[in-house]
Order: sequence, then structure tokens, then C-alpha cells
Amino acid sequence: MSEILDLSFLSDMERDLILSVLQRDEELRKADEKRIRRLKNELLEIKRKGAKRGSQHYSDRTCARCQEGLGRLIPKNNTCVGCNHLVCRECRILESNGSLRLKVCAKEIELKKATGDWFYDQKVNRFAYRTGSEIIRMSLRRKPAGIEPG
Repeated sequence: MSEILDLSFLSDMERDLILSVLQRDEELRKADEKRIRRLKNELLEIKRKGAKRGSQHYSDRTCARCQEGLGRLIPKNNTCVGCNHLVCRECRILESNGSLRLKVCAKEIELKKATGDWFYDQKVNRFAYRTGSEIIRMSLRRKPAGIEPG
């Protein structure tokens, strides 16, 4: 199956209109990618500043985010369902199902929902073809057969 479409039936004006729409689409995609990159970088910075690191020694009774002591009696439900680290009251949120999650872990999930990463992570693993706009752009740039440049 060829990825190039026969669009020779389009007039020059129609081709130009379609190309301008595709150009605007590309600009919007780039702006969205830039916004998403910024959000991801902010999240990574937050995570790097507060999360426990395997190379350093921490008490088993400290919050994974702020390193504050949690006291002698630590209920098992003080564990984040996302990363399994202990979490204090200031650094956690209570989910609707009653479980606890670090604010950073919750933010990461929010980011995946907002950006569609949960979908694209799976799509990359399953599909390796071009998008519709890429195929149309390639087809429009291809000169129709039998027409000489002039």
C-alpha cells in the first residue's frame, strides 16, 4: 500500500489552502510539544529535589518528599500507592478511593492525562506508520503525473 495519495484532481488554490491548514497544524503541534516539554521538565525538577535517592542513606521513618520524620508509629497506609515510599501529611493527597499518593506522583499522573502520554506510550509500541497529515503533505508536494513545470 502506497503512502502517497493521488491528489491531482485538486486545483492549485485547493492545494494551497490544504497546505496552509497543515502548516497551522504543525505550528500548533510544535507549541503544544514545547508546553509539554516545559511541564515535564518542571515535574522532573520537583522530583529530583525531593525524592529519596538510592545512593544516599535515609531513615526508614522519613517522608520521601520532604525528609521530615514520621514518628515511631507509622501506619502502613502512609505509603504512596504510586511509588511505595512513606509520605507525610504535607506531601500527600488523599485520592477518592481512600489511598494516599505523593503530590509529585499525582502530578505525574495528571501530566500523563493532560498530554495524552498514557496513549502515546502505548501507540509507539504498536504503530510505526505516518500520520494522516504527513501523508497528505507528501502527496501534495508530489507533482501530478503528466503536468510539466511551467
